[in-house]
Amino acid sequence: MDTREATLNYSYYRYLAWIVTIFLHIPFVFSFDDYQLNDWTLRPAVELRFGLQYSEGINFGYGAIDDKDEKNRSSASISLEPELPFTKNLFSGEMYGKLSFVGATNFLDGEISGQFATSGDSRVDVDEAHVGWRNSRFDISVGAQVLVFGDGLVIGDGNFDIGSEQGQFWLGAFDAWKNSAVVSVYTDDVDIDAFWLRSDGGFGDSRLFGINLDNKESMFGRYGAMYLNIYQGDTASYDGIQAVNLRALDVPLPGLEALKFYSEVVLQLGRDKDNRNIKNKALGWYLEADYSANWLKWPTVFAYRYSRFSGDEIDTFSNESYRSLFYGFYAREWDTFYQGEIAGEYHLFNSNQETQFFKVRTFPTQQFAITFYYFEHDLDEPHYFGTPTSTVDWADEINIGVEYFVGDKVYIYTGFAWSTPNQAAREVFHGDNFSVLQTWMSFNF
Repeated sequence: MDTREATLNYSYYRYLAWIVTIFLHIPFVFSFDDYQLNDWTLRPAVELRFGLQYSEGINFGYGAIDDKDEKNRSSASISLEPELPFTKNLFSGEMYGKLSFVGATNFLDGEISGQFATSGDSRVDVDEAHVGWRNSRFDISVGAQVLVFGDGLVIGDGNFDIGSEQGQFWLGAFDAWKNSAVVSVYTDDVDIDAFWLRSDGGFGDSRLFGINLDNKESMFGRYGAMYLNIYQGDTASYDGIQAVNLRALDVPLPGLEALKFYSEVVLQLGRDKDNRNIKNKALGWYLEADYSANWLKWPTVFAYRYSRFSGDEIDTFSNESYRSLFYGFYAREWDTFYQGEIAGEYHLFNSNQETQFFKVRTFPTQQFAITFYYFEHDLDEPHYFGTPTSTVDWADEINIGVEYFVGDKVYIYTGFAWSTPNQAAREVFHGDNFSVLQTWMSFNF
């Protein structure tokens, strides 16, 4: 690092310290109050997100995809989302809706891996714009809205943020489905949702419909089932997928309630309309166990997960590749389905992937969490998006994260990720270690 680069990096982090100091205090001294306009209740709010990253050994020394000479990069993104939710009592129920806009941009050197956004990308656009009516038994809504089922493995985020459409990648500033129609029925035992959804361009402007069932949350856990049909999709061979999802979440072990299990299975069938109409025969699943040691001085969670998302078997006349669909950015915790700050965000995307995941998350105070992660990443089949490899051994990865949260007002994540390539990754990229130092912040006013 030359003197000029060192001076610039020092300036970036000095400005970052000022930004954090200022915005840590604003949500507590400035916030919007509910506003009553005749029979309408308005709840204006604003969310500010900011992200900063510095990376070395990009893509295991291969360099950024959009500029192979760049092995190291600094990247920053910022977004602002003013929103206006509203409600009105109507017909023995409640009419509701929300309108929000997002302005977002990516600057400094551009997105770390060089795949999804370039420096100078920016966007101002509508995120949510929906209206609905609900009571204790029914809910019907239409328009652009956030919709998540379960923990968001299959239906979690209607946007795959890319610079050309959303102005940035890493912040995940846009959350809503581009369009939707949802009808929900609530019974004493089961919630039923029938839905039609349209994604953004990053997900191929996909159109899909389906039905979801959830039990009422209880001491025995959360259980659900879903069927969906993607009848139009212009990316990743989405077109023609018919998927069945079964899930069991927050399931305690009888007699040891501190131990909980999480598991989902996704079977992808139908025909691959983007690939000679061949049959889809893909399977994705995971099993996770979380043990909460609340008896320690610092309450600590120990977790293990094994996940497998099938890869395509090259010598068959069907498509066994699991397509990762619309999983969300932040469900239970920071790491829910983006498995690793490096592999999960830049290389493996829950497709043709087997990952073992160990986590220790401890809480020194109610406002701080410190987490250590270890990932062992393998390919399911010996190829990387069609490029043959001699082995399935991909990479080992360590993440360390510190989180600070104050209710829903402030969330700050600061972390370091380091990954070392194994044989398959060396054959596709190079043999250098890949590291990222980063922080992600959200402030709600």
